[in-house]
Amino acid sequence: MNASRRRATAGPSAIELIEESMHLLRGVPAGALAVYYAGSAPFVLGVLFFWAYMTWFTPPPVVNAWAAAGLVALFAGMKAAHAEFCARLMAQRMGSEAPPLSWARLCSLAAGQMRIQAWGLVLLPVALVATVPFGWVYAYFQNVSALGETEDAHQSAVDQAELWPGQNHLGLLFISILGATVWVNLAAAFWLAPWLANHLLGVENAFGFSGWWRFNTTFLASVTGMAWLIVDPVVKAFYTLRCFYGRARATGEDLRVQLPAPRAATGAAGRAIALLLLLAAWTGGVPGAHASEAPRAVTSVKAADLDASIDEVLAGSDFQWRLRPPVRADDLTGDGPLKHFVRQGVEILKDLWKRVWRLCLRIYHWLARWYPKAGGEPEGGASSIGGSVLRMLLYAFGAAALVLIAIVVSLVLTRRRRLKKVAVEARGAAPVAPDLEDESSHAGQLTADGWLELARFQMGRGEWRLALRALYLATLARLAAEGLLSLAKFKTNLDYEREAGRRAMGRGEIVARFAARRAAFEAVWYGRTEPSESGARDWLVEMERTSPQ
Repeated sequence: MNASRRRATAGPSAIELIEESMHLLRGVPAGALAVYYAGSAPFVLGVLFFWAYMTWFTPPPVVNAWAAAGLVALFAGMKAAHAEFCARLMAQRMGSEAPPLSWARLCSLAAGQMRIQAWGLVLLPVALVATVPFGWVYAYFQNVSALGETEDAHQSAVDQAELWPGQNHLGLLFISILGATVWVNLAAAFWLAPWLANHLLGVENAFGFSGWWRFNTTFLASVTGMAWLIVDPVVKAFYTLRCFYGRARATGEDLRVQLPAPRAATGAAGRAIALLLLLAAWTGGVPGAHASEAPRAVTSVKAADLDASIDEVLAGSDFQWRLRPPVRADDLTGDGPLKHFVRQGVEILKDLWKRVWRLCLRIYHWLARWYPKAGGEPEGGASSIGGSVLRMLLYAFGAAALVLIAIVVSLVLTRRRRLKKVAVEARGAAPVAPDLEDESSHAGQLTADGWLELARFQMGRGEWRLALRALYLATLARLAAEGLLSLAKFKTNLDYEREAGRRAMGRGEIVARFAARRAAFEAVWYGRTEPSESGARDWLVEMERTSPQ
């Protein structure tokens, strides 16, 4: 009893909550992790690219502005993915169905999160410098992600951040130690792997040289970004569980749900992914068959083509270094700042399209090198037939992959329509009134107003005994809504009275009135006292008079 009371007031310990977070992450569906990393990985890559580009080159202010705007969009997408990930973690912990994923839902989450999370970029560094308030401020912004769907997310996040400060700070300490360990392991791996490949296997690479160059800012930022991607899901699970147990103090949700059994990754989507991996593994070994081919003849290159290629490479951003970009003729046209800003954005998009096109050409030439046409092989040779067969197999596997992707997308869309249809049908069904004669009926089945309406109905029929039970259940539901009770099937009426006495400190009239009503109800329901019309109507008038407006 003492242990249960201590857990209700102080909450689970930090170690217990971290262990439960790990267990929750082990059972999370792959789709939830895919949502998280689909939003987080682009933002981390964008930050790293922005960091490297700004430290290696000196881009013009317009490029800086467009890059910053892109980071803002990636940040909004990341926060929406975090809120969706936390919603799926909460649904898994509560044993309920995860909300269906849609673009409208992600846009709504992004808009709601950006109203609050944008302030974290300013407040978190200030709180970290001040040291003392950092734990509460950090918990607040994590709670906003965990409570992304609630209407009063701000006030709920504040309440949960103030709850159990010892647990919060100890959890941050342990997670920080975990993050530091992951960071050191990643840094050591990036340090040692190229060095070992160079010295033990003789593989020459740009990363195999010794020296202190690895401590540049790009290396440190890359390792930090990867460590954050590994540890942050644990942080999200930790604060999601904190919000779950914090809200359960008023709702008793932790006593009604159980952790679902982990489900195996089956279904059409899993089979499609496994088949794609099998095809990729099989085709990955095919290029090795060309290792025994005779070396190709060296073709001559024209001097003019070589000069044009060299000029194109030297004009790229890789050789600009920290030189200021030259002033171009179109910059001297006298256009306004807005027109110049838009024009620069269009040029950036054109340059991005050229880079994507060059990447596609490289992939095409790589495939053409490993799977040459039959006309390029010696006539009548076995290589000609083998190249044609391999090329046909490659096309067949590519078509099969596209078909499987289309099937997976179709199954996802069909499941979404089915869930939406079930939800609409469930909303259209009329609620069934609980049976007051059934002992298993409990106060959590209706609201206080619903029980009062049922009591009026029984009074109209002259069923005063049933009306008294409906009034008693309405009293329990109202006290639970006010936070003075936690409804549970295993609790007795005397347990409710004692719990109300503990929680209603300084409000003795409420406890005394509830004790009197409990005794009157039990005397009628379990004893031999006859119910009276005046007693039922007085109780109903009292409930209506004290009803919150």
